Amino acid sequence: MEGEDNINDNLSGDGLEEVKRMKKMVLIETITSMSASSSHEMLQKFNHAIKDSGDGSKLDAKVLCGGATNFSYKVFVDKHPELCVFAKLCFEYALWNPDRTSHYDLQRVESEYKIMKEVSSNAEGCVVSPLACWDVKHEGENMKLFVTEWSKGDEQFGNQFIDGVVDPRIAPKIANTLATLNNIKGFDPDFNELVKPCMESCLEHMKAVARATSQTKDPSDRTEAYCVSLGEHVMMKIMDAHFDKYHRQDCLIHSDSHVFNTLVEAKPSIEELEEFGPNGSMVLCDWEMAMAGPIGRDIGIALAFPVGCMIAHGMKGQSEANQSIEVFVNSLLDTYCSRMVEAGKTAEEMANVLRNIVGTCGMFLYLPYYILCVHDTFPVDAENKSRHHDALGILGLKLMRIAYDTDYIPDSAGADEIRGLFDSLRGEEVDTAQKLFASRGRKMQSRKSSMLRAMNRRLSDTEMLYAAHESMRRLSIFGSIKE
Repeated sequence: MEGEDNINDNLSGDGLEEVKRMKKMVLIETITSMSASSSHEMLQKFNHAIKDSGDGSKLDAKVLCGGATNFSYKVFVDKHPELCVFAKLCFEYALWNPDRTSHYDLQRVESEYKIMKEVSSNAEGCVVSPLACWDVKHEGENMKLFVTEWSKGDEQFGNQFIDGVVDPRIAPKIANTLATLNNIKGFDPDFNELVKPCMESCLEHMKAVARATSQTKDPSDRTEAYCVSLGEHVMMKIMDAHFDKYHRQDCLIHSDSHVFNTLVEAKPSIEELEEFGPNGSMVLCDWEMAMAGPIGRDIGIALAFPVGCMIAHGMKGQSEANQSIEVFVNSLLDTYCSRMVEAGKTAEEMANVLRNIVGTCGMFLYLPYYILCVHDTFPVDAENKSRHHDALGILGLKLMRIAYDTDYIPDSAGADEIRGLFDSLRGEEVDTAQKLFASRGRKMQSRKSSMLRAMNRRLSDTEMLYAAHESMRRLSIFGSIKE
């Protein structure tokens, strides 16, 4: 995908274009220079094409996405475009933040290179091989340039959930890749610790909103009414438990494994919803948030957007779409849990894994999707947006409660019971959505290709981070949290 998103408030128009021009120049100069001495075959091919082909070839680059803390590029030889790599130029500061005392740690890029190097050798084909991670300095600015092989999978997997037609070959590959990562032995428990404060601030924001909502006298939707019914004590117990779980160091985790960070083969055309790429190949990308964390968290993150799409499709009466997504959900859970059992996890440990999966899925429905509204890509009509938004919030809280409120679901509950509750609550919310559709007496709407695909747009983490930052700023929560 070669869509592009510009999400800057403080840097836009001519200023942003000049930054992009300069960054691209630095990128091309660096890769051209470093390719001359590289031991990697593709970079050697770059060097040969530029210096020895005799046809005047040179490197060029196209921005794929970015504009906040990095730019991502497809870098290629202009007269031999089959020679290409993926490159990410990462900045010391977020471009949207004028405060230059606030650093965005560049060590995360080095960590991304290290973890991808290890996992790619154990999950061949599902993680692209990293080629280089170079320090770059230009006009006093420190940057990192991260280069990997180019992935043949060039469409974000999230599009298929918007379509409501999901390739059944992908779920086991995601599950096996994440299980391979989670089962790596001898890891550093402090690996990439500096990425945690970003999420910690979001979790503190969630806690502040939950406390305030539980005390409201006039709830505006089902989610707020549910908060009030639980009360402040239970809400804080749930929030604190999730915060504590986030800081566990059970295993290495990707920590950003949502379905837009999985790339798959593009469909033959945007009209052919039922068709997929010939090989069922996928790669998991964007590893810069990888760290030691709670086992099962990655699967919970991967489930959140698909679950949200199930509710959206239900509101349009699209039962076939939900059947397709249900296959994905069950396959992902079954494959991952089987791998954990094979790795020697006890029944008690598997119950903990399921709680982490369910609690994390719930947190993503409640915090990013309900509180921060970071996604505008769910396949929901304008008239149902508020109902869908509310459904995400209440389901998220219900899932967090069964995961973290041990007075409600005791520690003795096994993995099968936790899984059953997850399926039941999810099914109830989808049924509610479908009943809403049926009550209106309308014909089922035909499924449509993802607008992201139609617009050639790629959803980026920087876009979602910026949306979250702006939401927290607008709600004026940051000040009270810091105090």
